[in-house]
Amino acid sequence: MAETKNTTPITDFKRIAVCGGTLGRERRSYVRGQIVDIGIPDFMKAEGLWDLVTGLFSGEEQKITPFIDFYLAPVRKPILRIEVYTGDQKKIYTSGKIKADDDGFFSCEIRDKLPTGNHKFHVILEGLDSFRQYSKDLAHLNSRQDSILGKTTLVGIGNLRILPESYAGKIVTSDIDLTYLATDIHSNKGKISTLFENPSQKRALPGMPELYRQLRKGLDNAPLAFISASPHFFRRTMLATIANHNIEIESLHLKYLEGTIKGVVDKVVGTVFNPVQFLETGIRPAWSRAKKFFGASIQSLFDQMSYKLSILLYDRVYLPTEGQEILLGDNTESDFMIFTLYQAICSGMIEGDALENYLYSLNFLGRDAITRDAAKRIRKLAEENIRIHGKKNPVCLALINRTEKGPNDREMKELVRKALPEKIWENLLASGGGFYGTEGALGMGVILKHYGFIELIQLFDIAKEMVGNALDGKVIDDQFLLGQLATLSVPDFADVDRKEFADLLQRAFGKGEI
Repeated sequence: MAETKNTTPITDFKRIAVCGGTLGRERRSYVRGQIVDIGIPDFMKAEGLWDLVTGLFSGEEQKITPFIDFYLAPVRKPILRIEVYTGDQKKIYTSGKIKADDDGFFSCEIRDKLPTGNHKFHVILEGLDSFRQYSKDLAHLNSRQDSILGKTTLVGIGNLRILPESYAGKIVTSDIDLTYLATDIHSNKGKISTLFENPSQKRALPGMPELYRQLRKGLDNAPLAFISASPHFFRRTMLATIANHNIEIESLHLKYLEGTIKGVVDKVVGTVFNPVQFLETGIRPAWSRAKKFFGASIQSLFDQMSYKLSILLYDRVYLPTEGQEILLGDNTESDFMIFTLYQAICSGMIEGDALENYLYSLNFLGRDAITRDAAKRIRKLAEENIRIHGKKNPVCLALINRTEKGPNDREMKELVRKALPEKIWENLLASGGGFYGTEGALGMGVILKHYGFIELIQLFDIAKEMVGNALDGKVIDDQFLLGQLATLSVPDFADVDRKEFADLLQRAFGKGEI
């Protein structure tokens, strides 16, 4: 008998808010997300077991893929209201009407003073400001008298953590690909395969989930935010993946790729077909600027520089002045340059016109990745941060995972030194800034232990989780760990610490504790 394909027809639509969670301080915070329509079959509608925080139906947690979410339909110009509730369901904030954009994205800044702690924000749908979307909804409702599309007003829930204004603890911000997840982002096959991977198929770099858990434990519940240049339709898959690894996070930033593409097309068309510009400046200068913008804009679809730098500065606006940031990244793109620039900008080492012009002319790793518009945006965020926090480097430690796909420690530092304006790299180093390059969870853990952010036994727990996993084609065992420890390039790591940890590993393996 021929095998029949199991298909479940889509019979209705459900309107949901996909949110990433946010982190703020008592007197200034924000919430954000996107309103989308998701197709559902009858059994989902009947059971109605939706997780309003993840936007996933019960049972989808291990089936969701970015490719599925690529086809989520954005809701045009929904009108929303935001309500914030404490853990005991006490309402502490209600917004006015919020109008999302053409693609359903919304953001609401909260200037009211909120109590510290972990809260939930509710996204309430109140209507639409788009005749096109209203007509589309009406047509669907007329064809489906029992549709649930127009019956739900609470479309999503997000997490909102509020820190005290006086908070002087640690805040951890981490990249995802090749820092947390073992993602093949350097081959076309690898990039395409990520679209079809469900949460159970995504592999973490050995020890990294435990490192995040131990950091939160060792730093008195320090908040954790993830930043990735992956497209925004990876969000539900990423949230499920992070939950699979038992990692608690406050925030997940992903790149809005379609919006970037639209911006590139609009700007390039407007520049190329602007007769006034050509008449005022002449064909050659105008065409030269158009080519530069086009090249930088296309590169910005794939490069992380302006995107990640903007997100770091944007989030910094909402963080306490005395909060100390730990940044985790890798050497395959430009995290080491981004983290350095972020420190230099927050310290006021480069500002105003000098900053804007520098960013616009910056060519790093052979790429013009920052457009004039992005440079202006970064300058504006930099000025707002200095106005709020003063000229202060918030980064207490920046760690870069060294992979075979990127430069080594010496090469990274030389690339940064040459790319920065004169003396900035040296001044950063003199003030305790910069970054450390190291190898994987063990290398990061050793440095974190050295600085007192985790204890020796916590470093042991990180190493223990690595055992049995594969790294660079080799299975991690006691000899692998001891060999890596012996050759680990970790600045300022005392020999006594290295020996103490090696003895602990050897005793544990000898007793069969691992």
